[in-house]
Amino acid sequence: MKINKSTQQGIYVLLMLALQQGHTPLKSQLISQRLAVSDSYLKKILRKLVLAGLVDSSASKDGGFSLKQPITEISLFDVSDAVEQVGTLQMPPMELAQRLFPGDEQHIRQSEQVALQAFERANMAFNEKLKRVTLDQLLEADSFQTGVVDWQSMS
Repeated sequence: MKINKSTQQGIYVLLMLALQQGHTPLKSQLISQRLAVSDSYLKKILRKLVLAGLVDSSASKDGGFSLKQPITEISLFDVSDAVEQVGTLQMPPMELAQRLFPGDEQHIRQSEQVALQAFERANMAFNEKLKRVTLDQLLEADSFQTGVVDWQSMS
């Protein structure tokens, strides 16, 4: 399974917000500069994080983006599902089997079920592992309670 760069960027956005001193909101432009990514691309990721209820957005002069939930409650699954919708594995029909084994529909259906069930179990196990890792585990202990970095003052 390939994890998209969007998920990685979503994780780092949330870590930045958790570490922001006083948990003051950060503008997307500042975040995109720190991550060295396109602001327009980052805004798409931020929008998905807002829709998933992980981030708040405020358009005021002093606004920006801030965490909506404690970092201790946001898992790798939450981020990847918000950004990439990886929660459900989509397996296309095994139409090649019908070409290779014409006339053996019952065997093809059984084989498809075996393969589909194996992929579904693997996907469930993968998601369960991601749900067990919260983002605070990626940070130094006690670094996120009040925030220890002022991203705005760094040049």
